[in-house]
Amino acid sequence: MEEDHDTYIKQTKEHRRALDYVLQLLRRDSDKEFTGERPPDHSIRVSRERSLAITKIQEAIMWLGMDLKDMGTPSPYPNSYNPANTIVDPTADGLKL
Repeated sequence: MEEDHDTYIKQTKEHRRALDYVLQLLRRDSDKEFTGERPPDHSIRVSRERSLAITKIQEAIMWLGMDLKDMGTPSPYPNSYNPANTIVDPTADGLKL
């Protein structure tokens, strides 16, 4: 069922985007080195637990990327398999990670 396959791919990409949005919010509120937009008086909570939460969200995004691969989508990183070049492809789907 081609329609279901396309729906699953679209859903997975949307989940990755939603997780990236949450990741950016958490980084904004947890990482003193965050370079995105943040008011100067914004409260920042730094903790091991928040760092682990950031890592787990990054892992979730990665696993959804592996799910896309399992569904047969082409690799968004075609240059990663060629060690002869120094090209680093941009992050898939415009995620900021």
